[in-house]
Amino acid sequence: MTKKLHISKFCFFASSDFGCWTLKTILKKYKPELILTLPAKPSGRGLKIELNVIFSLDMQEKLPVLEWTPSNIEAIDLNVFSFGVVAGFGKIIPKEFFAYFKKGILNLHPSLLPKYRGANPIQEPILNGDKKTGASLFLIDEGIDTGPIIAQKEITIPNNETIKNLEMKLGQLAGNLFNENIEQYLSGEITPIPQDNSKATNTKKVSKSDGLLKIKEDFEIWDRKIRAFQEFPTSFLKIKLRNEEKFLKIFEIEKLDEKQLPKEIKRVGIGYFFPLRNELCLRISDSFIKIKELQLQDKRRITSKEFLNGYSVNSIKLI
Repeated sequence: MTKKLHISKFCFFASSDFGCWTLKTILKKYKPELILTLPAKPSGRGLKIELNVIFSLDMQEKLPVLEWTPSNIEAIDLNVFSFGVVAGFGKIIPKEFFAYFKKGILNLHPSLLPKYRGANPIQEPILNGDKKTGASLFLIDEGIDTGPIIAQKEITIPNNETIKNLEMKLGQLAGNLFNENIEQYLSGEITPIPQDNSKATNTKKVSKSDGLLKIKEDFEIWDRKIRAFQEFPTSFLKIKLRNEEKFLKIFEIEKLDEKQLPKEIKRVGIGYFFPLRNELCLRISDSFIKIKELQLQDKRRITSKEFLNGYSVNSIKLI
């Protein structure tokens, strides 16, 4: 059964999948008085207005939620909240808001700070091949993820981890971190510890171009990119298909055992596609790979077998 914090009210800021998983976990023990989320925005080719995942959760749980807009913020009496909690909100809280919250504004961040500050803390450890990551509960200040640490928790990263699965794990981890430490923080039993800025690493916002797979990169880099970028921006190749330039999104690959390949395939040059057991394959800088799932520009996501049912391997070339 959900209970309210017995000593204070709090406001929760979230807009992302990470924030949604965090909130779901927090709700097992505590209930925020108000949830603030970013407004719905156009999405997809039709630019249809879509609500973010926080709205869906709030409707299920019958929670009070407001869009972060100037008129809504002016209407809220922020003085009623003892503290705020941010988890994947997608917007920096203006420093003039800090004074409203007597116990400060806390941030649940999906990394072991000071490592991976900034906009891309979940994808970065997958891209770098890290063996561990975690969540941090800290008190925000005017910097980007630079405030003193209240608590942290670590998890291991499986070799085949995808961004969607890791985001869920980190959201649940962050929610539990909050549930296990918030009352001790509010009662003064935990004193936040300053971060060691000399050990800080900063991440940048991911752009669409980051998803481009380059033939000079090895299998390990391709595999990490594909797993890290499955949600956005997705990993892709630039190809010429039947003499027309297209983007080919790649969602899953598998390294082929070179010893088991026929001699004629071993002679295939780097950057060339070839069929193997009716599946689309490609030779890259250090490997022969099978492309298991893909999506041709303006088409649906399919298997490589389905792709070869419609296109000859000789009609596709890398650009």
